[in-house]
Amino acid sequence: MNIIMDKEVARLLEKFRSGRITSEELQKLKSLMEITSDQELKDILMSEWDKFDHYSPLPDEKIEKLYEKMNIKEKEIRQNRISFKNYWMQIAASILFIIAGSLTVLTYMQNKTISSLAEQNVVIRSGDYGKSLVTLPDGTIVYLNAKSSLTYSQDFGRESRNVELSGEGFFEVKKDIKKQFTVKTGFMDITVLGTKFNVYAYQDKDIVEMSLVEGSVNIEMVLPPYKNINVKPNEKVTYYKKTGELKHVSTSNESETAWMKKELVFRSETLENVLNCLSRKFGVTFNVEDKSLLDDIYTGTFDDENIESIMKVLKMHYNFNYKNEDGIITIQLNE
Repeated sequence: MNIIMDKEVARLLEKFRSGRITSEELQKLKSLMEITSDQELKDILMSEWDKFDHYSPLPDEKIEKLYEKMNIKEKEIRQNRISFKNYWMQIAASILFIIAGSLTVLTYMQNKTISSLAEQNVVIRSGDYGKSLVTLPDGTIVYLNAKSSLTYSQDFGRESRNVELSGEGFFEVKKDIKKQFTVKTGFMDITVLGTKFNVYAYQDKDIVEMSLVEGSVNIEMVLPPYKNINVKPNEKVTYYKKTGELKHVSTSNESETAWMKKELVFRSETLENVLNCLSRKFGVTFNVEDKSLLDDIYTGTFDDENIESIMKVLKMHYNFNYKNEDGIITIQLNE
């Protein structure tokens, strides 16, 4: 350590002894002491002792006469001087002990603060329409579909990479061979090192689904049937909440990732939910005269550019007629 750093340590020690040191200065003292050897610390303390020795003392003759009047012999004088020196060396040792203790407390408080922060979560929510882009601290990119949320801890990436998903998200995971990346949905835990995959896990939907685009993932079911599944590209795993059924099948990933391409995707949705989604997307109102039609299940993908093109597809599928008057769409079944 150079002279300037020696002086800085000595200055901070003096401020510590006087009780005038700030928390920032104490942190700086801690950092300097971490790079200072025991010998260097000893030299700094001895330098402080030497400064005390350089004060002008009473002449030896006066000191001896003073001790004579107090009936103290020369041997005792030397012993007292040695004790006096030892006394200050003990003080120096005490200072080091106190500093070490204080720095330990400081480190403990810092770790406690970090632990407290780690217990706090970051929650990112997408809007009611379109998709949102999220870049995690490790460089992982996540696209969130509408009405989705992603939750992760403040210390994400420090020791682990875990996130919780509610809704739908497409993940481009930054590869890290030392730290696995896990997506938790409440039904399945999806663990990867670095890959691209889509997760569909809305809380109010009947299915949870993971479809793999590239790389490899491992799925662990946290509910019955408690299976571990290794998934390869162009495969998907679907869990049916009501029945507990689990399917592992091949897929082209076209319908699963269509929402990334500005397309509307519906998987085993009631027509009521489909119409509600279209209503929010295009700002229209639906009036369905035969309410039993709303319970029918629909699966399909639409280009979301035009409500009329979507209605024509639905018309062909359900064999109904419709009319659109000032944003109010009335649906009637053909007799």
